[in-house]
This record gives sequence, structure tokens and C-alpha cells, in this order.
Amino acid sequence: MIPSDWMPHRRADGEVVGYVREAGDGFQPIDLLGRPLAEPGDWLAAEELLDAHSLAWLTDAFLLSVDGADVRVRVTELTPELVRVKLDDFGAVGPGEPQRWELPVPTDALRTAPPLAEWPGV
Repeated sequence: MIPSDWMPHRRADGEVVGYVREAGDGFQPIDLLGRPLAEPGDWLAAEELLDAHSLAWLTDAFLLSVDGADVRVRVTELTPELVRVKLDDFGAVGPGEPQRWELPVPTDALRTAPPLAEWPGV
């Protein structure tokens, strides 16, 4: 659950693209997963960074540690309470559903995945 002292930041169309939290004498931009995007600073700088960061990162792959191994996953749903991810099946078509996980928000369980060319076995 998003902490009550995190203020939502919306882009022009009203979509929430992150949060700003008061931190000491400054303001810190936080992405929708609850990850700080920068050190605390000026309010305007925090908003500008959130606008630039926007929602495009949701198309990126992430790493999730499962039973001690990194698994490449994609975000399928994000709410203020949870993030749903699925195994990155690289667009495979076939029987069965890919493995899925639900994580609380904020979460530190997801890390940005390296480029596909650096992924083992590809």
C-alpha cells in the first residue's frame, strides 16, 4: 500500500506517473513501484523527472529472484496495492499459461533486467 505521505504526481491527461515524498529539506520522486528515482531535491525537479520517466518503463523487463535464481519477468498490472508480473516468455504462443507472481507496492523485489543480448541462453 502506498504510504499516505506520498503525493501522487499526474501527467497532463490525469494518469498518475509516480509520487513525490517529503524527505528532509527536499522532495524525492518515487516511481509507481515505490523506487526512488533521485536524491531529494527541489519539488519542480522531482516533478520534471517523473514527467520524463512517465510510464514507458512499464514495458521494460525486470528480474525477480525466485528460489535464489533471477527470473526475467514483465509487468502485467500495477495498482497502488500490488504489482502483477509474469514470466517473460518472449512472446511464445502455445498451450499453458506463463508463471505469474503478485508483489506488494512499494516493492524492492524487482530490478531492471539487462539487455536481452546479455541474458544467459539467448
